[in-house]
Amino acid sequence: AAVPARLQGGRSHCAGHLELLFAGTWGSVCAEGWDLAASRVLCRQLGCGRPRHIPALCGPKAAGASPVVLQQVQCTGQELALEHC
Repeated sequence: AAVPARLQGGRSHCAGHLELLFAGTWGSVCAEGWDLAASRVLCRQLGCGRPRHIPALCGPKAAGASPVVLQQVQCTGQELALEHC
């Protein structure tokens, strides 16, 4: 089963601060290696089409939002969901 992901605080479910559900708790992503390929995978996972903006995931807003659950990611852009990266 896919690790649930959501974007919080944006104008739609396809915009905002990325959080993943891990061990029953929503947590922040402050991931080294996040790039356009990872954004493509996330947008596909959420049904949001092509990414238009790559967030600065490790900014102060991300760090203070909730516990960090993902710290490193490497995607080719072809994966169906982030847990396959």
